[in-house]
Amino acid sequence: MKKYKLVFFASLLAFSVNAQIKNQETQQVQIKGNCNSAKNNIELAGNQKRISKVEYNLASQTATISYDKTKTSQSEILKKIALAGFDNAEYLAPDEAYAKLDKECKYGREKKMPTNHQGMDHSQHNSVKTSQVNQLSHVFDSYFSLKDAFVKTNESEVSKQINNFSSSVSKVEMGKLSHESHIVWMNVLTDLETISKQISTEKNIEKQRELFAKFSEPIYKLAKVAQLDYTVYYQNCPMFNGGSNWLSKEENIKNPFYGNMMLTCGSTVEKL
Repeated sequence: MKKYKLVFFASLLAFSVNAQIKNQETQQVQIKGNCNSAKNNIELAGNQKRISKVEYNLASQTATISYDKTKTSQSEILKKIALAGFDNAEYLAPDEAYAKLDKECKYGREKKMPTNHQGMDHSQHNSVKTSQVNQLSHVFDSYFSLKDAFVKTNESEVSKQINNFSSSVSKVEMGKLSHESHIVWMNVLTDLETISKQISTEKNIEKQRELFAKFSEPIYKLAKVAQLDYTVYYQNCPMFNGGSNWLSKEENIKNPFYGNMMLTCGSTVEKL
């Protein structure tokens, strides 16, 4: 009798959780995982109170995802799960996230894009350079505009351009990136989102500049694989915080860390 009560309670709880999700849509998807903690980690990554609920079946390596379609999407939920280290139907987990999994939780990986990535023509995935550039060009354009705002020490423009950057990141369709760019994008996405938010909320421009130095590192990693149709100059200021880097479309040095105080301080260390 006690056993039946527990089953009933669990069913009632599951129903209650799903009932709280409005505008609900439910899908089943494949997610790689092969240890008991994988279930907890996958569900923890995908669950969001009153917005999304993930129920993972370890035996079949499938998940039932229920979500409020007005507030999120299957793609957004699977992105979070990939960032937690689990390859799935849409996204490969970043190598760094996969490496953090316990030894017994590491599953066999296929180093290629998931076969049912939404909206992606896999036969052309590695050859359509134009599509990739279009996806990333707005990201780099907004980064360079942000850099110029720091060069001019224009606080209002910094605020405007960091918001533009965040918007450009949210519009990237990862399915249209090359395999290599997709992997790098997944590796740097969290840093880009986190640091851009920190710059946006920080009101002191000198502290914003310190964040911009950190911000430029994931941008550099992305620029190395983005196959942009123009030269990008990776530049260094040896005096700011013991040495800090930024990227520019111009070979001439215009230092974003000191502005007019030391406008030409620095050098180009790499051409991309």
